Amino acid sequence: MSHPDQHIIRQLLERHALGICTPEERAILERWYASFPGEGPVFHDETEKQEVKASLKAGIFGALQATTSDIITLPLPQEQVHSAVADNAAPGKRAFRRMYWRAAAAVLILLAAGTFFYVQRQHPQPVSYTTVSAPAGGNVYHLQLPDGSAVWLQPGSTIRYADGFGKQRREVQLVDGLAYFAVVPAATHPFLVSAPSGIQAKVLGTEFSVKAYNGLPSIEIYVESGSVQVADSSQTLGILTAGQHLEYQQVTQTATRSEGHLDDWRRGNLTLQHVSFAEVARILQNRYQAQVIYDATRMSPYRFNLQITGNATLEETLEMLKALSGMTYKLNNRQVTVTGIQQ
Repeated sequence: MSHPDQHIIRQLLERHALGICTPEERAILERWYASFPGEGPVFHDETEKQEVKASLKAGIFGALQATTSDIITLPLPQEQVHSAVADNAAPGKRAFRRMYWRAAAAVLILLAAGTFFYVQRQHPQPVSYTTVSAPAGGNVYHLQLPDGSAVWLQPGSTIRYADGFGKQRREVQLVDGLAYFAVVPAATHPFLVSAPSGIQAKVLGTEFSVKAYNGLPSIEIYVESGSVQVADSSQTLGILTAGQHLEYQQVTQTATRSEGHLDDWRRGNLTLQHVSFAEVARILQNRYQAQVIYDATRMSPYRFNLQITGNATLEETLEMLKALSGMTYKLNNRQVTVTGIQQ
């Protein structure tokens, strides 16, 4: 069959569907419509055949079989309705034309849907998040995620997750602090925990902690049970199993693995082993709402071991630091000024 340029026909079909065709454009469409034979080959070439086949595979077969009153049938202007009624073409030809108009309508719907999704991809809708923070100076905060997984947050810690969590993806962002996750298994929806520097822990069902304090150079992951796959933005760093720990240095992008369980801090007790004073200061700020003033350069060479019990006061914790490390300080209300380390 002889057709005008397909690009032109597509544009005219779109204009016709919108009801903005000029009389001249309608005439072109009528001539194109009238050119389809009642007998003989239906398709002009293999390309046209494959286009119709693709349309059928895309799920518009039902549309092609719809009645003329179906919602996807293109409305004809009044002049064309008269022309169609007066048409003396063979029944097979008229049936084919009706089917072709429905096919054209379905193609237009697919074109419109494709345009919509293209625009959506070019201009994606903003994602809304639920943000949860454990107040500084308070207790360990416990919450349950929409999929049933549980999270515990150290005071001063923050996580967030997209609204609709669990429907297609299960991803939590650790914005700041220390969080413990007890993940409900779901084989088709891995559970992801994202942290700064592109660090991501991926699990199916397990229990583990992630520590990522803003301003500190390292991110740490402790696995209590099950296994956790850890990756940064460029590569997989390894798979951790129960009792294993990974420390990731953000500046050098290097990871170190070790053995050893982290004490269950969810009950309020917190053990710090070989940590910088910057981390100690963050713990004091988050746990006691204290303001800690210190010389970062002077304190950076030192490492600290400390165990804080759930009911320990700020004064008791500072005195323990002094006894264990020789740290000297002044305390005024909740402002702690570190004056040095006694050798």
